[in-house]
Amino acid sequence: MLYATCSVLPEENCEQIQAFLNAHADAELLPLPFSDDKSAVGFQFIPQPNSGDGFYYAKLLKRA
Repeated sequence: MLYATCSVLPEENCEQIQAFLNAHADAELLPLPFSDDKSAVGFQFIPQPNSGDGFYYAKLLKRA
């Protein structure tokens, strides 16, 4: 599952993913191939002035 937002707010992004993982023991956060930060909960893009919107996404797997 891919969770994505066009938000830069932690409560809509990494905090939602952490709450989901805490509530679902059969779910796990998958690493993102282009992120060097292995401790990060998803990937957050913070826009620079005049560069458009920010966004966030996290890749999850629910084990059967």
